[in-house]
Order: sequence, then structure tokens, then C-alpha cells
Amino acid sequence: MRRDRVTGQVAIGLVGVLIVSALVYGVGMASSRYKLSDVGAWLTATGKGMIVHANGLLGKVDGKTQIQAAPNHRIKIIQDGNTVLLVNETTGVVSRIDPSQLKVTQSQRFGIGLQIVASGGVAYTLDPVRGLVQQIDPVTLAPVGRATTLTPPIRPGGLDDRGTFWVPTEQTGRLVPFQNGVQGRPVQVAQPGAQLQLSMVAGVPTVLDTTSGNAAIVGPDGVRKVALLTSVRDRPRIPAKVEGQTLPILGRGGALVLLDTGTGRLTSAGLRLPQRHTFGAPQVLGPKIFIPDETAGALIVYNSTTGRFEQTIVVSGKPGPLDVFVKDGMLWANDPSGDKAVSVDQNGRRHNIQKYTDKVPGGVRRPIPSQGAGGDRGGNPGGNGDQGGNRPGRPGTPKTKPKPNDPPGPPTVDATGDKQTVTVTFRPSWRNRIVPTGYVLLNEKNRPWPNADPPMAPDSQGGGRFTVTGLECGRPYVFRVAAKYKDPKSGQPRTARPGQDSTSACKEPAAPKNLQARGNNDGSVTVTFQQGDNPAAVREYVLADEASRPVQNVQPVKRSGPFEFRPTGLDCSLQYKFRVIARYVQNGGSGSAPSEELVEARPCDAPTKPTSFTASGVNHGASLSWSAASGHDFKYVVEGPNAPGPVNGTSTTITNLVNNQQHTYTLKAVNGAGDSGPITAVADLSYQRRAYQNKANNQTNTLIRSQPKKDGQIGSIPKGEYRSLTVICQIRGESVTESETGETSAWWNRIEWNGGIGYLSVTLMEGPREPGGAMFECAS
Repeated sequence: MRRDRVTGQVAIGLVGVLIVSALVYGVGMASSRYKLSDVGAWLTATGKGMIVHANGLLGKVDGKTQIQAAPNHRIKIIQDGNTVLLVNETTGVVSRIDPSQLKVTQSQRFGIGLQIVASGGVAYTLDPVRGLVQQIDPVTLAPVGRATTLTPPIRPGGLDDRGTFWVPTEQTGRLVPFQNGVQGRPVQVAQPGAQLQLSMVAGVPTVLDTTSGNAAIVGPDGVRKVALLTSVRDRPRIPAKVEGQTLPILGRGGALVLLDTGTGRLTSAGLRLPQRHTFGAPQVLGPKIFIPDETAGALIVYNSTTGRFEQTIVVSGKPGPLDVFVKDGMLWANDPSGDKAVSVDQNGRRHNIQKYTDKVPGGVRRPIPSQGAGGDRGGNPGGNGDQGGNRPGRPGTPKTKPKPNDPPGPPTVDATGDKQTVTVTFRPSWRNRIVPTGYVLLNEKNRPWPNADPPMAPDSQGGGRFTVTGLECGRPYVFRVAAKYKDPKSGQPRTARPGQDSTSACKEPAAPKNLQARGNNDGSVTVTFQQGDNPAAVREYVLADEASRPVQNVQPVKRSGPFEFRPTGLDCSLQYKFRVIARYVQNGGSGSAPSEELVEARPCDAPTKPTSFTASGVNHGASLSWSAASGHDFKYVVEGPNAPGPVNGTSTTITNLVNNQQHTYTLKAVNGAGDSGPITAVADLSYQRRAYQNKANNQTNTLIRSQPKKDGQIGSIPKGEYRSLTVICQIRGESVTESETGETSAWWNRIEWNGGIGYLSVTLMEGPREPGGAMFECAS
């Protein structure tokens, strides 16, 4: 029977599609009710047809279930509190597990390729191809209400802390909210046709628009935009959900950018990631960024506070996908088809988890090996090992056969320098009858090195070693080792012909590493770095641009540090890329070692939001005012009817508005790094009714007219009487001259009269003589 891909996206429940049996350790029958650890997570182990529940703090499995699914099926687990859903992405079957019974209570077949989300007792399905969004019951998996069709294709959505499901639609450039299954008012986050990626950051929808290069942070007052750095504009990797407010963005070239969604600040880190490796979306736990390396089956750990890499965490140790996520303040990394997983707590403590463990946690465990699973491969991947420059162990044979009384030959010498210290090793001289009494270290003038240690080395079959300290980096030194012996004829001590080598006292420095850059919100950028290996020969560090040209007006940093640059006077609308070059002296010449990685930054952050925004209505206009935002090189943008262009100050005036209406205005501060997000005020141009007395009523009765002209009497005020009248607005009409005062005017007051309205010339009333300020002209 044909099944529609989405029958409200849910079809009839299937029995036996996914068989689960309880195998909780030491508990008993599957009908028992089980209590799993609160600080835990469900993990797939499809290589053995299982899913397991692990205690993250202990690193032990405390429950597991067998599943009847092919080993090559991709199983995704959606877990939130008591909601645990298994999504077979290969077959499209979704099953619910009751954690208290460790068994499947519901199964439904959904279309292959659908997204399933659940959080806080709310669940949705999303068909990205057909554009269908359907709320479902997370317990029964049945549809709730009717499905909604959006313009396809649509991107994966996410649930916020209030249970609102947000869906990006690239064709419209909008983020569409659903509350209780009902579509709400879309939020424009990008231009139509833009490439969008959504992440829920601290419960707030954050959309990357990689087409325009902006991040849109959706708040209760509107959308705040932050300009992204160019290195992360090409479909970067981002997590679907982040518990804190820092969103890690991993570019294709290995660039890592951290977006603080609270302040809009960007921090760029130049990472030296392995080449031709496949990386998953980075995850954040505290100050550490965990980057899944699916080629090595490991987590690369970067500490954003120290700017250093920490020890790589091996998960599977083999190529393959990794499921990496943060749940309840703990990071989990799982080999979905193997037996290995890792949990990491907030303090950085790591626990290795063996998912195939058979025994009760805490007892004798007998793990079942995972076929093809790799072990922990510590050390430095790809290291070259010890490749020292020692020459062959046996001394060379002389060109001519030595005579019995020839002195010892020159030893084989190898000199290496590091940190202003040279170590000279040698192999013993060839000899015949005359045996060396020892060896001395000489300089290029065949004079003993005054600070050589030891002053004389003994003759040994294994050779010997000298050490010379306190040397200068950068210049070459000659080291000669000669055998001392006793002349058989004279009995006098002699020095044989030396062997020699030359070297600098310091190794060639490596390039600076672990660069970070951040804008300082004042037209400057701070670039920090760490010294590379063998820095002793470094004379200075220079800040350079992308083309390795030194940045003007930035002084070099000496080897003593601090290892920080701060270029100033930069343009907030521009993005700057930097590298650091180590300049050093070596063997009498000069050299340089530029950092391979580049970091980038803007010299300012997006400005903060202005406050106390008010809009006061005046006749055909509005007076807008606000309290200043903070930031660098920004202007204010007001949007609404007849809004002006950019505003430099904290107030502006709007003209040519229609009276007796409300006009809504939004205000935001904007600079090259983004904007503050909008704040809203409403200008109310409703008529402001005020009371004024009639006047000039001493000659005849004052007549109330039905129109603003001397026609159509609807009432009168007796001669000599003065009363308070409520003026609604003023309107231009027939020009009249009042004989008692001699005043002439074409303006008439629209007044309240006997439950209706009437008109009275301004020449017969106190108050404003024409519209202006709080006295509005009648709109009609």
C-alpha cells in the first residue's frame, strides 16, 4: 500500500518495526521500572544492535537496549528529559522509548529525510523538500493539528526555550515561527534567495546568512545583525544548539570565529588543523571548543581563553562519523557504530565509556571488543620521531694505511645548538699503537674552549660529549675535537689532527602560533600570539598583513614579550587580516618565519541598542528622541513613515505625516560591524482635544456652524455669554473678519457641540490661531 511521505507527516503505527528488549544490569525483568542517572545520555552502538544509557560523571553504562536494525542503519537519538526518540534515518521509522521501562512504547513511519525535533514536551517534523511543517505529540507520535506548507526548500529548524519552532525559508529569506503548531508572523532575516543556517544559541534563534555575510540574532524587539568575517562565509560548520551565548563557527579552511550573541563581538582564531580531514560542527563547553575530526576519530580541543590547543581526545581512533553534542553542561562524543564514547564535564575531566560492557557498573566488567575499533592513539599524530643528525658510529678508514706509530686520527664530530647551548658529540679516533689519553674541544683557532664541559673527555669506545653554554644566537661557531696522546719518542703530550663541525647556538625558530584577533570597539584590534618552537634566536616579532607586509605604525615586539599587537586608527567598515612574522638571526645572516595561519577582525563591535526611545506627535509630524547607544563610529537609522536618512545625534523630527493616525518607528544604531537591533516607538497623532473659551460675544449671539463657513447654523451662544468649548482640531475654511475685534482668519475650530460636532471661527475663540504643535489640523 502506497504511503504518502507526509500524511500530516505521520502514518499508522507500526508494530515490530523496532524491537527493544531491556538489559539493565542486575535489575531483573523488563517489566521493572528503572531509574537512570540524571547526568547521562543515550548513545547509539549500532555495530552490536544496541543503544545504551551512560552516566557521564562516572563514565559507565547504566542501561542498554537491543534494537533490531541493520548495522549499517543510521540511528539518531533525540533526547530531552523523558522524551527519548529513536530516528532510523535509513528507513524513516521513529520510535519512542520509555526510559522508566526501557522499551519502545510507540513507533511510526515518517518520510525518509525528514527532520524530527523535540524539546520541552513539544515536537515537530519538517519535510525540507516539500516544505511541510507538522506538530506531533512526543508521546504518541500522532499529528497535532494540520500541517503547514511553506515555500520549499526549507532549512533545518529549531525549538527555542518557549517551545516556538523556527524554520528558515531560503526562497523568502524569512524565519517562520510556529507556536502550538500554528504559524506566526515571519521575521525577515535576509534577502530572498540567501543561504541560511540556523542555530539556537542560549535559546535564541541565530541565523547565518552566508550570502550577504551576516548573522541575524532574533530577539523580542526584532533582528540584530552582525557582519561575519570572510573566512566563515562559505557554508561554515555550526552546531544546531548551543547552551551558552557563544556560537562557534568553523570555516572550511580551518578558521574558527566565536560570535558572542549577547554583545555581537567576534573573536577570530587561526587554527592549524590537519589537512584533508573531515570535520564536524564545533561544540562549546565553557571556554573550550571541541572540533570533531572524523578522519582521526578524535576531538581537537581549543581553549579560547588561553589561545592554546589542549590534548586531543581520542574517541574511536579511526575514520568515521562522530556524534558530538552538549547536554546538561556535559559534552558527549560517541562512535555511533562502535564501542567507544567519551564524556567531558565542565572542569575538563574526561571519562572513557565502553558501551559493550556486560556486567553491573562497579563490578567486574568484561567488555566485548568492537570489530574494527581502534584504540587510543596517544602522542603527536604524524610526528617524525627522533631524527638526529648523528653520523655513522664507526670512525672512517684513513685513505692510506697507518703506520704503527702514527698518531690517532680525527674523530667524527657532530655539533648541535639549542637555547644558546651547543652540544658536541664525537666518535672515537681510529688508532694503531698509540692510544688517546683523552679528547679536547677546540675553537676555529685551535684553542681550547674556555667554558667547555668537561675540559677533557676520556677515551671511550662509545665516544664522548662536550657542552658549551652562554653562546650567542645567530652566529656560526666552529667546534673541533682532537685526541690528546703521548709522543712515543719524546714522551711529550701532543694534540692530534682534529675533526670538526660548525653550528649556531640556537635552532632555527619556528613560526609564531595560536594567533587570536578581536576588535576593541575603538578603532583598534588586539592580535595575540604565542612563540613558536626554538624562539631563542628570534630578534623581534612583526605584525604583517595578508601579503606579509608589515603593518604601518605598529612597533615590533621583542622576544621578551608581551606577545600582543594593537594596531589603531582602523576603519570600522573594513575587515583586516593579520599574520605574525618572527625575525631572527642565523649563521651570521637573517631569516624570517611567518605564521601560516591568518586571523581577521574588525576594529569595532556592533553598537549597543539605544534606550528611552520616544515619539511625540505634533501637527503633521513627530519629534523623536532617545538615549545614546555605545560603540564606535556608528550612526542611527530610523525607519518608518517619512523617516530621514542616517542620524548622527539623539533626536530627529519627522514631517508631512497624516494627522489622527498612529505612526510606528524603529530605531537602531549601525556601523560596519553590524547593528544594535531595533527598538520601537509609536508617534500618536490622534487629535489632542483641549478646552478654550469663546470671545468677542458682546454685540450679537455667536452662531455655531455645521461647516467651516458662514452658513448652516446648528446652534448659538447668547450675546454676552462666555463658556468653555472643547476644540477637536482646526480646519481651513471661509475667511471671515470679526467686526468686534477686527481679526481676519480662514481657520475654523472643529468643536464638540451637543453630542456632535460644530464649527466656530478662531476669531470668536481663545487659543491657537492656526494649527501647530499640539493643535492638529483636521485630517478631513
